[in-house]
Amino acid sequence: MLKVELPAVWQDEVQQQIFRQLLSCISFPGTIADLSNYLQGSNALIGVLATLLDNTVTLHDAHGLIKHRDTRSVGASAYRRFMSSPTVPVSEARFIVADGAISPNPDFNPNLGTLDSPEFGATVILQGEEIGSGELTLNLSGPGISSKNQKPTQLLIKGFHQDWFARRQQWVSAFPLGVDIVLVDNTKVVMIPRTTHVILDF
Repeated sequence: MLKVELPAVWQDEVQQQIFRQLLSCISFPGTIADLSNYLQGSNALIGVLATLLDNTVTLHDAHGLIKHRDTRSVGASAYRRFMSSPTVPVSEARFIVADGAISPNPDFNPNLGTLDSPEFGATVILQGEEIGSGELTLNLSGPGISSKNQKPTQLLIKGFHQDWFARRQQWVSAFPLGVDIVLVDNTKVVMIPRTTHVILDF
């Protein structure tokens, strides 16, 4: 039988390295992590999902971004086969994947958690064109963000619709309820937890 080597993002040692990068991102919102050294043909979206998901958490793929075939493996539908999270409606999902360039529908209502269990609020992962440059500027402030002269830290992004951040304001307005946002491009990732205050510049 032909033995097929797993793509890098499905290997434990690689997932551990990506997880360390994600821990740094969530601890210091606005910090950009470049995952290029760990992806080896996959993209940042799949690297993040492979690291964070298992069969104990639920998933909603709003725009069909998760490919059903890993082109680096031979004849295997690796992405969904190894990503064993059950698929559920958006309101029930612990993790939600969406195209950041597409404005969220009015009925796009992620789980915000409860006062007893705010940690069950969803993590929304948005894929866009570029992190670190672009026409949309997010001014970030709050816990974990170091800024000079009390000014917000600026994060430039491209290929993310501004409506996501307007809706986020609604979702986090009753803290500790809310969602955590993860932004990815092809190789980079940045995290915006619900504790972060975001103001948009156009």
